[in-house]
Amino acid sequence: MRHLKCRCGAPLWFSRSIRWNDNGTISQLFRRTSRVVIVESEIFNEVFSRIEEKMGVSIGHLVFEAQRNAAREVIDTLLGHPPLNLLRRGALRHMVVRYFCNLAWATGQAYVEALEYKPGVFGEALIRNPYNRELMAAIILGAFESLEGKPYVHSWKKLGGDDVIRIEPAKAKPEISERMKVEMPPSKANGHPITKCRICGFPSDLLYLEWRPSEGKIIDKRRGARMTFLDGYTPEVVFRELEKELGEDIYPLIVQAQKETTLKHIQDLDLTGCGTQTEAERTACYRKALEPLPFWGQGYARGLRHEPGYLEVVVDNPYSNPLLAGHMAAVFEAVEGREASVAWEKAGVSSTRFRVRSAWTPAQERSPCNAA
Repeated sequence: MRHLKCRCGAPLWFSRSIRWNDNGTISQLFRRTSRVVIVESEIFNEVFSRIEEKMGVSIGHLVFEAQRNAAREVIDTLLGHPPLNLLRRGALRHMVVRYFCNLAWATGQAYVEALEYKPGVFGEALIRNPYNRELMAAIILGAFESLEGKPYVHSWKKLGGDDVIRIEPAKAKPEISERMKVEMPPSKANGHPITKCRICGFPSDLLYLEWRPSEGKIIDKRRGARMTFLDGYTPEVVFRELEKELGEDIYPLIVQAQKETTLKHIQDLDLTGCGTQTEAERTACYRKALEPLPFWGQGYARGLRHEPGYLEVVVDNPYSNPLLAGHMAAVFEAVEGREASVAWEKAGVSSTRFRVRSAWTPAQERSPCNAA
């Protein structure tokens, strides 16, 4: 598949295979209940490593199996209906493998080059610049499990200076994989308009994204940050199981990791300004900082209410409550110049209300404006 781009800069075939909906979500073209999100490539590495460090436990196996199951769900959606289900047969599977390789760079997950593939026996591929090496392996395993209807295991080797993944059939998946089942919560209608390219349907507000197919990367040109399209399920599946095992102590760690990432994003783009004097100006800052959420597929922020030291936002179709809580806390700190305390609660079907309050005292000040 050639790297054809629309005149807006987006990969032509990829932007036509997913849909930006009017309710704060991104979905696959063939299944609107599916969920795709755009995130900074390092965020999940940061969140999961912080949980391991602070809680003193390894969670890599949970994350791996959640990602494997999510990837299988994505490909099941793609190949689950006629006539595309015919691609699971015979030599046509080689076409699907080429599609997998192109999907990797189009989503910014990695550069993948198939080296050898014998259906039902083994496959090898060169992997460069994965957003996360083991999660990339999980995505590959899940994709091939969907394609061939059997579980796989993987191993790594070197070819020159590059990593090569080898996959082979397995007798069964780990028992824990059954606990990491993907759930697709319902999405609610919203009617939030998005201006799109008339040719490919790519949002005009995302034209700052630059695809680098030969590197397997997507770059936010405004600030040089790497971005990735991922499924919208893996974080919540992992958080669900972690809460069962470790309790609610995991959530402050998740919120803090996302808050720090968002604060850096806000500061890099100067989206808000500390020390803004009037309430009207602060409200405008909040709206500007929350505007990108629908374009990233992370939900639609509405019902914003603000007063000194307090922010309340209702988000329809949030992709992850603890991650969005960290986002809200960061926005509050950037606008108010004060440390934030955040909580969330259900606000109806597929909606969450986030309440952010000032946690600042003179002795505890940690404003991004006056931090050392």
